[in-house]
Amino acid sequence: MALSAAHRASQIRTRELGPDDLDAVEALHRLAIGPVARPEVVKPENRAYFQSVLAGRGRSVGVFDGESLVAYGILQHDHTPEDGPHRLLKLPAETAVGRLAGASVHPDYRGLGLQRVVIAERVALAPQHMVLFSTAAPVNAPSWSNLLSGGFPIVGIEFFFGGYARYVMLRDGSTYDPEAGVVVDPRDVARQQALFAQGWRGYARTRLKGGEPGVVFAPALFARG
Repeated sequence: MALSAAHRASQIRTRELGPDDLDAVEALHRLAIGPVARPEVVKPENRAYFQSVLAGRGRSVGVFDGESLVAYGILQHDHTPEDGPHRLLKLPAETAVGRLAGASVHPDYRGLGLQRVVIAERVALAPQHMVLFSTAAPVNAPSWSNLLSGGFPIVGIEFFFGGYARYVMLRDGSTYDPEAGVVVDPRDVARQQALFAQGWRGYARTRLKGGEPGVVFAPALFARG
């Protein structure tokens, strides 16, 4: 598209999505992930999943430029036993849990902060009592960086979708002492798991000495119990 970034940013609007948006959501997802699926970066979803979310398994927000859907984000609140968020987060079964389950941005609209927009919109959609979490591949720095900025610190690493590493990111109101922070390479799983075992969390993005994305870890000063 020939539009400038400033024009795109000034023209966008958001609204909640519904069943009539299924085709647009699926098409944008396919465009965003590209022709070659890379599950180590992002999990490809099928049409049935989007249909179930838009029919009530969750809530979704879309970002539009005119009539064109250019970004979306999903807040899933109806989980299957295989999803297992309560086990994953060590929460009682009766706890309301919402997962920021997927988001895509049109390639021509990247760099405008739309990932952060759909994170904030989904947080606003959730009831105040709902525990919110998300997952992101350590190799997908834009995804976990935006979630960190949205108040989702990294609390663990799990292996999903056939053994691919994913950060577990929990919005729990934690705060951190920057003086106590250490910088860790996202590729160093063993180091991060040791820090998680000590109650440390990843709470900010930084740069490693070579310029690659790094994560700042520190002990949590406060977390919702």
